[in-house]
Amino acid sequence: MDLQLFYTLSFGLIGLLFGSFANVCVHRIPLGESVVSPASHCPNCKQNIAWYDNIPVLSWLLLGRKCRFCALPIVWRYPFLELCMGLTWATLAWCYPPTPYPSLFLMQALLLVSLLWVLTLIDLETFLLPDALTFPGIVLGLLFAWQSGYVLDALIGAVAGYAVFWLVAWLFWRVTGREGMGQGDFKLLAMLGAFMGWQALPFVVLLSSVTGVVIGSIGLLLAKRGLRAEIPYGPYLAAAGLIWFFWGEPILWWYQGWIGLQ
Repeated sequence: MDLQLFYTLSFGLIGLLFGSFANVCVHRIPLGESVVSPASHCPNCKQNIAWYDNIPVLSWLLLGRKCRFCALPIVWRYPFLELCMGLTWATLAWCYPPTPYPSLFLMQALLLVSLLWVLTLIDLETFLLPDALTFPGIVLGLLFAWQSGYVLDALIGAVAGYAVFWLVAWLFWRVTGREGMGQGDFKLLAMLGAFMGWQALPFVVLLSSVTGVVIGSIGLLLAKRGLRAEIPYGPYLAAAGLIWFFWGEPILWWYQGWIGLQ
């Protein structure tokens, strides 16, 4: 077997398994529960799940998308996140092959993408971005920055990321008397600043704000919830952050050429 294909399939399998653990994080962390114990169990009937019923994606299909014991449906998020993690890990291994060991960039990419998947689904389900994920994410981002030699940019990015959204939220509250943004969003932007440096913040804030307003407003109108209803902002931050993480330099070169700086 081709070595790169072997790496890709291996990382894809690991990603599927990690996706199963990520589902535990999405379910338990917002509830303040341990992700280690008790063992995996049905959230409805509380029966423990045997290993053969816990195989990523496959068990969901073999069980007919229902719990073996109570026959209640297993929510779509479980196979979705497992598949997304598997495909993400396989794609990253294909694009940045570990020859023979994973590069620092590949490890950074795997951690950042995995964290953002978990945070995105938690935000979509609960409108929360837990400190239990964002604070360790900030620390990890700074550690990678220190290893890569841009720790000062990362420190500025973490502080500025938090401060920018704090200021926006404070101004919104002063003008309207309402809370316009949760503190989890401050910490998520700080985490992205720690991973990528302060240079990423203008693009991330601009793209996430524009897409959040447009897509969020359309979604609220279609759902007939009104434009003042709460929408999760974390997924837009995560998507904008990943775009900059992987394609920031080409975007910057294009922009500089467009305004005539090149």
